[in-house]
Amino acid sequence: MSDKDRVLFKIHTKTTLPDFKQNECDVQRMHEEFVWLHDRLVENDAYAGLIVPPVPPKPDFDASRAKLQRLGENEGNLPVDDLRKMKAELEAEYLATFKKTVAMHEVFLQRLASHPTFKHDHGFRVFLEFEEELNVRNKTRKEKAVDFLKSVSKSADETLWLNNQRDNDVFFRDEKCILAVYHSAIKDATVAADLASKCRKTNANTLLQIELALSNLIPKECNITSETELVGLLFKKK
Repeated sequence: MSDKDRVLFKIHTKTTLPDFKQNECDVQRMHEEFVWLHDRLVENDAYAGLIVPPVPPKPDFDASRAKLQRLGENEGNLPVDDLRKMKAELEAEYLATFKKTVAMHEVFLQRLASHPTFKHDHGFRVFLEFEEELNVRNKTRKEKAVDFLKSVSKSADETLWLNNQRDNDVFFRDEKCILAVYHSAIKDATVAADLASKCRKTNANTLLQIELALSNLIPKECNITSETELVGLLFKKK
């Protein structure tokens, strides 16, 4: 349902899980609260390796609203029948977009509810049971910049830590040396093979040019059946 400039999703939950306080509950959620739930699951280290369903796209009805507004402004300049037809088409477009948006948010929740792990998540229960707004807000630019710098610093620290690590296992260290030598040999062999291939291609082109030149020297009426006849004919022509 639409509440002024916001789109609210009414969620009705029926469950038999003992984690929930009630078997049935109804709440209203904004799209930002769906994003909060998704990000909370992704950032939870306990769910590392699990695939979190993708967050549904943000509802976008601005295009349909703008079309309806422009149509209303030009209402006096259009025939009545055309105006009704265009209004009906725009309303149908708006309704189809609304239904699609609702369906995608519903699928997101159904996937979480059917997952053996995510359905027991505390945040998921709060999302479905807590009747008030979750007071979710988007991060400011400053907060996003701080998070980005933290992630860069963490990645740099992990890289330095990995570079300072040495493999103390003799077997794997020896295998690594063997693979390095093998890789170097394969690389050299590949370069040599490419060079040989280029030389053969050059030789083939040269032989083709020689063949064409010899063909031009032979009269068309001559029937050459051997190399000896060809050499004799060439000397005779000189």
